[in-house]
Amino acid sequence: MKRLSETLRSYGVDKPIVVVDLDVLDANCAVADKVADAGLARRLVAKSLPCLPLLNYIRERIPTSGLMTFSEPMLQALLTAEPNTDHLVGKPFQVSSAARILSTNPDAARRVQWLIDTPVRLGEYLKLASDRQMPLRLSLELDVGLHRGGVNAQSVPELAQRIAAHPYGHLAGVMGYEAHLAKLPGILRSRAARASANAFNAAVAALPRFGDGLCLNTGGSLTFQSYLTKGTANEVAFGSVLVKPSDFDHATTRAFEPAAFIATPVLKVMPGNALPGLEFLPRQKTDIAVFGGHFLGQPVFPREFGYSTVFGRSSNQEVWTGPRAANVSPGDIALLRPSQSEAVLNQFGSILAVRDGQVIEEWQCLPN
Repeated sequence: MKRLSETLRSYGVDKPIVVVDLDVLDANCAVADKVADAGLARRLVAKSLPCLPLLNYIRERIPTSGLMTFSEPMLQALLTAEPNTDHLVGKPFQVSSAARILSTNPDAARRVQWLIDTPVRLGEYLKLASDRQMPLRLSLELDVGLHRGGVNAQSVPELAQRIAAHPYGHLAGVMGYEAHLAKLPGILRSRAARASANAFNAAVAALPRFGDGLCLNTGGSLTFQSYLTKGTANEVAFGSVLVKPSDFDHATTRAFEPAAFIATPVLKVMPGNALPGLEFLPRQKTDIAVFGGHFLGQPVFPREFGYSTVFGRSSNQEVWTGPRAANVSPGDIALLRPSQSEAVLNQFGSILAVRDGQVIEEWQCLPN
């Protein structure tokens, strides 16, 4: 961490920014490519890696089938930047959002799988397809145990039939997200995993031709390595694990290392700083104030510093507390390990790509 901090100070970092260590990212990509079954397609989750140069860098190292995209602005930007990428929408969009995207990017009808979670939403999308006289690729969101919406296997035949019977409807596939599996305690996890697999298998069995030729997507950063070609799914999705924020510390991700950090300058260093209202008490601590704050992450450098319990959290000049003898100066670069990559990697507009102790590129981020 000290070397990275010194690199960023030499580069001239003077405000908060995200940094990605490409040496670590290379190793993480190699691990992901190895542990993901070679017979399954891999789809990168764009919200977790919200930077086109970062996505391109990863796609040079991991063959992918496309992106999973979660917002209108990000989808618009990616459709404009790339002519052929396939997009599976990762959450149902309001139909008005889909209509705007199709107005500015008519080619989205060919390249986007719109996610359908209810019969009502299906009706809205089929009406949009009729109004535009434009075929739409529709994929069904399956509830495979997460219980965050979606359809069950019993509803699949009716919805698939409605799509097939519509002159502008095209069934593109299904998505069964199962983020709950890795987070349940052991005895519940085994049972939930069986139930999730059974629900996904039943839904696919209810598809025309048992889903032959369709996108059968499942998995996430904590579970993608558990799926095999001999199973029902033909595609897994992942993203965050490649930069490994702390929310993705898990038994299934031990082979991956943190590759992304938030960097921000130290504004003030206050050894022995008095406590407000208790100035008469000696204090064997050093407080530092960093540029900005309230970041979604935990301090990792300077070592042994953490959020001040006296000053509390702040978005302006957040105070960290550490040892009295700490060797830290104004202008040094403090580092945090983010808890998530979604909405964090693109929080400051750009990413510094670092290799072997040198900043080699500055990458512009995608909108949320």
